[in-house]
Amino acid sequence: MTIEWIRDAELPEEILAQMERAASGAPACEGIHVPCGITVRLCDDETIRKINAECRGIDRSTDVLSFPTVAYPAGQTAGKSEKLLKREFDDETGCCFLGDIIISVPHLYAQAEEYGHSPLREATYLLVHGICHLMGYDHMEEDEKARMRKMEERIIHKGATDLL
Repeated sequence: MTIEWIRDAELPEEILAQMERAASGAPACEGIHVPCGITVRLCDDETIRKINAECRGIDRSTDVLSFPTVAYPAGQTAGKSEKLLKREFDDETGCCFLGDIIISVPHLYAQAEEYGHSPLREATYLLVHGICHLMGYDHMEEDEKARMRKMEERIIHKGATDLL
């Protein structure tokens, strides 16, 4: 997985490296056989609040937002939609672009403290959660939520076993 980082807020390099390791396993876990890329923007709460208000009509900050490039058919995810992914192939990067993820760094630190785990674990989880959304997963219904959580666990296990 190729990640283009936009760093409006900073995270330590070891956290970014762990996030990249976790992300690298996502396509294989999903059964995707083409190179994939994403953009990840690290920002503050005010920036993500503005984006959330503008794009979703929700005027509050949040931890992570995902903006997929592919509209998958109902009930399908990226692994079953490789033809759709190939339409997002970018000659410049040599990847099929899955979409954009925006992560609030202050939210990341606050949630790590709230849930009693490290910022490294929270950052990795937020990125993996965002990637799952880019691959067509959702958590609005209980069955969708269970399916998404299972995929999140698979990805984290594959690329970040030290976080388990």
